Amino acid sequence: MQSKPPSFLALVALVVLVACGGAPVAVGPGRDGDFAARIDDAATWTALAARAGNDTLARVEVVKVLLDRDDDRLYFTQSRRWPLHFAFASRFLGRAWDRVIDQRRFNEREYHAPDRRFVLGSVTRYLDQDRWTFELAASDTLALDATAKVFARIRGAVYFGAALHYRPIPATHQGELAAARALMPVLTTDELWAGVVYQPLEIGDAVGILRIVPAGAPVPADLKPYEVVVLGTQPLELPPVAGIITDEVQAPLGHIAILAHTRRTPNMARRGASTLPQIAALAGKPVRLVVGATDYRLEAVTQEELAKAAANRRGVAPKLVLDLRDAGLPALADIRPRDAARFGAKTAQLARVARVGGVATPRAFGLPFAAYAKFLAANGLDRRIADLLADAATRADPARLRAALDGLRAAIAAATVPAPIVDPLHARIGALLAGTSKVRLRSSTNAEDLDGFSGAGLYASARVDPASRADLERGLRAVWGSVWSYEAFAERAWYGLDHARVAMGILVQESIDDDVVNGVAITGNPYYEGRPAVYVNAQVRGGSVTGAAGNEVPEQSLVYTYETGQGIERISDSSRARGVRLVPDGELTRLAAQLQRIHLDFTGDEVGSKRAVDVEFLIRANRQIVVVQARPYLMHWTEERRLAR
Repeated sequence: MQSKPPSFLALVALVVLVACGGAPVAVGPGRDGDFAARIDDAATWTALAARAGNDTLARVEVVKVLLDRDDDRLYFTQSRRWPLHFAFASRFLGRAWDRVIDQRRFNEREYHAPDRRFVLGSVTRYLDQDRWTFELAASDTLALDATAKVFARIRGAVYFGAALHYRPIPATHQGELAAARALMPVLTTDELWAGVVYQPLEIGDAVGILRIVPAGAPVPADLKPYEVVVLGTQPLELPPVAGIITDEVQAPLGHIAILAHTRRTPNMARRGASTLPQIAALAGKPVRLVVGATDYRLEAVTQEELAKAAANRRGVAPKLVLDLRDAGLPALADIRPRDAARFGAKTAQLARVARVGGVATPRAFGLPFAAYAKFLAANGLDRRIADLLADAATRADPARLRAALDGLRAAIAAATVPAPIVDPLHARIGALLAGTSKVRLRSSTNAEDLDGFSGAGLYASARVDPASRADLERGLRAVWGSVWSYEAFAERAWYGLDHARVAMGILVQESIDDDVVNGVAITGNPYYEGRPAVYVNAQVRGGSVTGAAGNEVPEQSLVYTYETGQGIERISDSSRARGVRLVPDGELTRLAAQLQRIHLDFTGDEVGSKRAVDVEFLIRANRQIVVVQARPYLMHWTEERRLAR
């Protein structure tokens, strides 16, 4: 029998299959596949869902979804295999006359064009709250009414449709909450954040002795570097430990989080951890803490495993630069990066920011290490320090060392500041900082703000009355003395820094007292390498974003900077702001532009590189953004947070 020639439609179908590289396989009972047209039961969800390690919240499962508007077909993708919409569309949904081969063009069209072929989103399950949401990307410009239609289409195709909510991530949709609620049930990011149970801050694993510090108790003076500590109440500072668990959620860019990041110390929050029976049962025992992007594990280990871990764990000492020659009292504009050896990293790096176009910094100048060295020598304190550092027995005994350091700081606080230091300083304040009623003396050592050693919060600063010589001297002694706090000494010792080469310079700046917002940002996306962004935390005046108390949640935002994905994703509102947006979208965009310029100057690269910058800023009552600190920050992305390839 003679076969019939293939029809035109069959030929077209063949061409389509060739162009697409084959049809996707639908999941089914006992069958792996690439997608499902519907999710009718929990088994199908499980077959499709990826445990997302790159979400801004932990314990999240995600299924990517595409709606092909040409034929109204839904594709819920197997999202472990197809983590990117483009990857699935280019593999299966291209056509001979409409090929999907250019990711840049695909992103520009399918996230921004009104006549886009696809609507691209995610269906997300938040396991801590057992909530389900449909979400768009932060940069997506899909109109709200069109979004509601897609939401309805998806809601009718999933078994949990009655529980599904829309989570408005695009900035335009966040500004239209009332309209969104009129069209579909809405669950905001802030509402999700309020229900967070587990918060991973520094992913990693550690072995140590578990020590529980109950809520309300101070941090013990004898914490050891080989202890995994559970903190019922968050302190402002913490000496080196093996791992950190807090009862309360943490400010993601607070001092404890930054120190843990620099030390590579696994750090997490688990609400109520100190009172959980399964954790209490391990108190005083060797344990392994594994902080993961999606969950954590705490389990008993052997003494042999503990001994091996203790022997291997130690900080890596950066090189300290020190130049004790007198360098005068130069303004920021006259200080160069190499001058960190005379003025400290904080002063030299803020001076670098001051030369970046379009970025405001405080009026300020530097007091060099030479003044600190002269002060010590004039009072015989240099010999006392040398004797302490040579006393091996005292340094080996934490209690004796703490007492000796307390005594040294008391001697510094009582010492005389020589007139050749105070007189020129007083005159310089009058000339360069004229008109300010208060001056801040900010610590600027050669043992902080370094690559691999942030020293966040280790040293003191002082606010002084420049008209009072006595108050100026008090402030100088307070800042100089902070070099020798037990916490600073222990941190340097952990990294193997040479205490004899540590010196304190001072950044002398006008006190900005009309700020309404304080903030900190890093020029990188800690959640996902594949979406370059600046990450901004902000808090109201009266609340500290860097030294936040437990459960004090800052306003958190990601501002995406890559060409086809620019947009703002709001992660949480401030717990202190009573619903008020601290940094509105326009202001946040302006701040992001400044952060990108600082990043480029410090790293020579675009945002998204491993090298980043940690930037502290204030927003004044007149809404001027003022950068007050910048320091290197190294991004760490674990496997689940690296760029999907």
